[in-house]
Amino acid sequence: MSAAALAGCAARPGTMAGGSAASFASAAPVSLVGATPGDLRASLGMPSLLRVDGPAQVWLYHSPICRLDLVLYRGTVGLPVVRLARTMPHGVPDATCVASLEQQRAS
Repeated sequence: MSAAALAGCAARPGTMAGGSAASFASAAPVSLVGATPGDLRASLGMPSLLRVDGPAQVWLYHSPICRLDLVLYRGTVGLPVVRLARTMPHGVPDATCVASLEQQRAS
């Protein structure tokens, strides 16, 4: 795993690795960790499914080539933040999946 991908694990809530929530296309889903709902809506739009499951929010995004599953929990400042990000299927590179979701939002 690259150092850039791992940098997302240390991101402060509400900030993305690299300092911007404007675009996630160059990042693997691990760098989505720490993103707020506002960050996600700005870049990916509204999820296909948003479910509240106890203290967690589950956000699911779909594109023609993949699925992105995000789990958010309340962060230190009280806002929900992404704690888990996973793409499926495993054969699609993570950055390609996220880029397809951003393109889908733009169209």
